[in-house]
Amino acid sequence: MGQQGCSQSWLSLYCRGSGLIVASQGGLSPACPTYPYAPHPAAEAIAARLAYDLTRFEADREMLRGLVERSLVLDRLLRAFLNHHPDAHVLSLGSGLSTQFERVDNGRLHWVDVDLPEVAELRRSLFPPHSRRQLVSASVTAAGWTSIVGDLHGPTFVVAEGLLMYLEPAQVFRLARDLAEVQRGGPAELAYDYYCAQMVGQAWLSASLRQLGAEFKWGLTCPEDLSLEEPRWDVISTYPVMERLGWPYDNFWSWYRLFTGVRPYGIAHLRLFDGASVACDAGA
Repeated sequence: MGQQGCSQSWLSLYCRGSGLIVASQGGLSPACPTYPYAPHPAAEAIAARLAYDLTRFEADREMLRGLVERSLVLDRLLRAFLNHHPDAHVLSLGSGLSTQFERVDNGRLHWVDVDLPEVAELRRSLFPPHSRRQLVSASVTAAGWTSIVGDLHGPTFVVAEGLLMYLEPAQVFRLARDLAEVQRGGPAELAYDYYCAQMVGQAWLSASLRQLGAEFKWGLTCPEDLSLEEPRWDVISTYPVMERLGWPYDNFWSWYRLFTGVRPYGIAHLRLFDGASVACDAGA
C-alpha cells in the first residue's frame, strides 16, 4: 500500500492488524463500559506505551465491539486447529499490534508475524522477543514476499485479519495463490474476514475509518468468491461477526444474506486441498 509517515503507519495498524490495540481496548473503553470482554493484559501494556491518542475512536462503539467479536471468532478457530496440531506454524498477515500470540500460545506453536517495514519496526519496539516468534518485514502484495518467510513445513494456520478488504482484487487472488504454494506438507487452513462487494468504496460509513482515510477495495459478490479464485482452497465454513452483537444486526444482516447469498461482513475459514474429497456447502 506504500504507507509513509506516522499517520499512514497508524492507518496500516488500524486497518490491517489483527486484534489491534484499538480493538483490544474496546472491552474497557468508556464508550462501552458494560461490554463483557476485558482486554488482554498484553494489549493493555502495549497501549500504555503507545504515544497515540486512542480516545478519538471511542465514539465508534459498534466498530470497537465488532473488532473484539472478530478476534474472538478467529481465536476460537485457531485454538481448534492447535488442539489437533499443537506444534503448528501460525502465519499472521498484516499483524499490526495484534496480541493473538499472547492469547492463544500453547507453549509449542511457532508464530510468524508479517507486516510493512514501518509497522514491523514499531512492533519490534513494543513486543519483547520470543524464541518461538518471528517478525517478517514485508508487504504481502510484493512479488516474492513468501521467499522471506520460507517454505512452511507441517501443519500451518494463516490468519488474515482486517487485511483483504483493503487490497485490490488482483492482489487478494495472488495472495491466495502465494499461500497455497508456500505450504509444504501437512494440513493448512486460512481464516480471513471480508465485506460484501456492496461495501467497496463505502468505508466512510465507519467514523473511525473515515478519520483515517481508509477505503474498502475488495468484497464478495457471491459464495463462490470465498475460495479467492484459488481452487486449492476449500471452504470449510463462514461465521458471523456483527450478528453476535444482537439486534439489529442479527435481524437485518441475516435477511441480507438470505437475499444476496453473502453476509455484509463475516469470517471465512478455508482448508488447503490435499487431494481428499472435502464436502463443502458453506454459503457466505
